[in-house]
Amino acid sequence: MLNKLEIRSLGDCTIREITEQWNTGFRQYLGSDSIGMSIVQTTGRLGRLNIHPELSVAAFVEGVPAGFVMIGLVEANGRKLAWNGGTGVNPSFRGHSLSKLLLREAIRRTQSAGARSLSLETRIENERAIRSYMSCGFEIRDQVHVMRKEGGFADIPFARSRSSDYRTVPVAPCRLGLLPFYPLAKNSWTVEWFMTEDSEAIIALDHYGEAAGYAIFKRSLDSTGRLDSIQLTQCEADPQRGDGRDVIRFMLADIFSPLTELSFRSFHYLRESNGEALAALHEAGFITVYSEHLMTLDFERHPDA
Repeated sequence: MLNKLEIRSLGDCTIREITEQWNTGFRQYLGSDSIGMSIVQTTGRLGRLNIHPELSVAAFVEGVPAGFVMIGLVEANGRKLAWNGGTGVNPSFRGHSLSKLLLREAIRRTQSAGARSLSLETRIENERAIRSYMSCGFEIRDQVHVMRKEGGFADIPFARSRSSDYRTVPVAPCRLGLLPFYPLAKNSWTVEWFMTEDSEAIIALDHYGEAAGYAIFKRSLDSTGRLDSIQLTQCEADPQRGDGRDVIRFMLADIFSPLTELSFRSFHYLRESNGEALAALHEAGFITVYSEHLMTLDFERHPDA
């Protein structure tokens, strides 16, 4: 039992206290040589992740930062979607179910704010965290994978089975949310169109000019201005079409070009349920770096969470 435990809204904490919470909560991951986040970095992170201070909570024990849960929220297509933007517990106060206590309070606030769902990701080997989240009403909805390939391709990848003509047009990421087949809330919140800072987006059109698929990605340059890496975060085909396999492979070939250049290619948080993209990447020599469970608490299914 923790004496003099105080739970505050993150909105009642100073930016210095929030920074201290983050750095103490992730101390074991930062390493002994790390100075952690600065106040400036914390401020930027809160805005970048759409963290809502009044939905987020922090714990103090006798004034010492003990733990936190940060909640992000946006309204997209008339739905309020929320996510866990970070949970951390000071190692000195672990073993007291503090993270579960904070999460339950954050869930209560998030549901009261009218959110339809609350999502998070956790490593598949982190059984303790998975059990804790499930005890709070979360369910495993999918798995997401971080995949990568270094260097060029030995053979021409992403072969298609048909000779259908496709073309891509660049669009602002916000346009993707208007597509009738955009899978809102099925992907990790980190790769949704509204989290695509500095990213590019394309829509694949068939020979009739109909939207057949879309992708979100980011290109990075090295110090000389040459292409250094390509990170893909979404690549989806309209599931109502019969040519989804070819649409996805066409976009993969387009995005990961030039195929011979020794750049670093990755796909961040590819859903297991996006089987066509997963198969194409494995076939092209991409390896899985790590995988996480995508977990969701659906407030409509669990109104008493």
